[in-house]
Amino acid sequence: MPIKLRRKTAQPKHRSKPHHFIAAWIRSPFKIGACLPSSRALARAMAAEVDIEKPGVIIELGAGTGAVTQALLHAGIAPERLVVIERDKRLHALMSVQFPHLNVVCADAAEMDAVLDNMRVRQISAIVSSLPLLSMPKPVRLAIEHHMLTLIGNDGHLVQFTYGPKSPINRQQLRKYQLHGKRKKLVVANVPPAHVWVYKRS
Repeated sequence: MPIKLRRKTAQPKHRSKPHHFIAAWIRSPFKIGACLPSSRALARAMAAEVDIEKPGVIIELGAGTGAVTQALLHAGIAPERLVVIERDKRLHALMSVQFPHLNVVCADAAEMDAVLDNMRVRQISAIVSSLPLLSMPKPVRLAIEHHMLTLIGNDGHLVQFTYGPKSPINRQQLRKYQLHGKRKKLVVANVPPAHVWVYKRS
């Protein structure tokens, strides 16, 4: 039976607060990447790059306090199609309270293939990542990029934001995985301003 897509969804019971994100950044600055959560403008810009008509699951990585999660739901993503992965235990607990109707998993993005295999996810429409790729140790970054760029297959795509003007995934990686990337939008309303990139094969 085809999945019925919804254009609107209920508001979460609680709104996220920046101090939760700041506390997570203080605990682990190199893994969080920024001391403030993504703005609503950036979250909407990222969600706009997800084609809700394309079949498959949408994976969100590094959900933080849920700004992008909420934008994805407002864009029409049905809750049962969204899998949220957040490694920080306190942010995961916060997300679980704010979005009790979603599948929010406390796990490391470097292990996402095992997580999705255990959940029997077979088709991925898009991966939406707020991970600070450029601030990660190289082995960790390469492992995460491998999983993301492999899991999207031939028809899926990756949405990733970064603060600099250059692609957060370098040319060598793009050639290796036979992908091409395009900068779709500069969100000046974010602090700091952020660039939204989309990567895909087709």
